[in-house]
Amino acid sequence: MTANTANSPKARLNICITCRASAGASDTTGNSETDATRHRDGKRLYDALSHEMATRTDPASFDIVPVECLSNCKSGCSVALSAAGKWGYVYGNLTIEDHAADILKLAEAYANAETGLVAWRERPETVRRNVIARIPPIGN
Repeated sequence: MTANTANSPKARLNICITCRASAGASDTTGNSETDATRHRDGKRLYDALSHEMATRTDPASFDIVPVECLSNCKSGCSVALSAAGKWGYVYGNLTIEDHAADILKLAEAYANAETGLVAWRERPETVRRNVIARIPPIGN
């Protein structure tokens, strides 16, 4: 049994659209970018994941939501998983190239976990060590 029944709201994959890649990130040519020229990598991540979800034929068990600033700026691109009555998570140091597909897999596993707790070995390997925080549910 999953936590997403017809009467409960979907889980949310919150993507910080104001995030920039970690300060040491390089562009595709290998040149280090400055704060002034670095693109909003969080917005690019949001756009890429939203596009991927729009091309799927199966209904998503979670919503993708753009948010402004998860206050995790020193840890590059960040996302947060949340749902009513579930543990929440913040993940950081994420990139489109290395993590995009696995972020969606993680969000799916989270949405289907009754308490929001996804077992370590059930999390996609590329994001297992990117947890910044685990937040207890309200009222539990």
